[in-house]
Amino acid sequence: MKKLILTLIIFVSFLTKAQITLIPDQNFENYLVHWGFDSDGLINGQILTSDALTVTELDFINKSPNNFPYVGNLDGFNDFTNLEILKVINDATNISFSNLSNLKKIYLDNCDLNSFDATPLSSLEELELDNTTLDVPAREIRELDFSNSPKFNYLFVRELRNLERISLRNNQASAVSIILHAGSDYNICIEVDNPLDATNNLPPYDNWSITWDGVHDYTNFYFSDVCTLKTEKFVNEIFKIYPNPATEYVSIEQKTTDGVTLQSVQILDSSGKWIKSIKNNFNQIDVSNLSKGMYLFVIQTDKGNKTEKVVIK
Repeated sequence: MKKLILTLIIFVSFLTKAQITLIPDQNFENYLVHWGFDSDGLINGQILTSDALTVTELDFINKSPNNFPYVGNLDGFNDFTNLEILKVINDATNISFSNLSNLKKIYLDNCDLNSFDATPLSSLEELELDNTTLDVPAREIRELDFSNSPKFNYLFVRELRNLERISLRNNQASAVSIILHAGSDYNICIEVDNPLDATNNLPPYDNWSITWDGVHDYTNFYFSDVCTLKTEKFVNEIFKIYPNPATEYVSIEQKTTDGVTLQSVQILDSSGKWIKSIKNNFNQIDVSNLSKGMYLFVIQTDKGNKTEKVVIK
């Protein structure tokens, strides 16, 4: 019996050590091999997950071994849970950062994102979205919400012509710099805790800099404590969460599907800390494992978001 138990322990230990992360993009894995992060040293479409945990920086822009910084497939990078810096050229329309709460700096070049969800990025300090593909100038990103990233202090965006809202609520950085290049066709609403002080350039907002292309003053913005997207009112009207309060399950009711696609539901605790992401089965979301209390359910669609308070009993 003791021998059987010992065998099982060794077997389970082996399985744990042998966990792998699939890296389908050859340029991605070539980078890992070159910098010694892939312990088997082979381009074979995978690395040990334990190897991924040793990586704190993926800089394909400045440190690509073959001077080819483009990575066509980022599958696998969510296992790099200790990652702090990501710099890459990638034209994906959707990138998930669900497991990367340690990320501090993100630079995405040539990106064609439909949205950017910063909810899991509680350590994020800097973001650059450099859209240089001029033949597709009208991007789908309408809002950038950094309210769950209290240390966020630097934003550079290029060619986000649909951008309407930047949320910097809960910001605790000593200084903030926002640089907008060839930006929105609309007034950009910047959401802050105290819009009156921000408008009058009073502390701490006197250490904030909002510029056009880093040179000329950019005046097509305003401060508010609640920014509403043009499509947000419509989204608010067609979605409902029930029952509320709930004990085991909640459902997302969509009154009409005309022009709006439900993409995901983010669940946050009452302080705004991200709990988990729901990508399907919106008509029966299991909440039985959540502690009693109030939660924020962020309904994310391709036309904007709706946030609703839900009580778990």
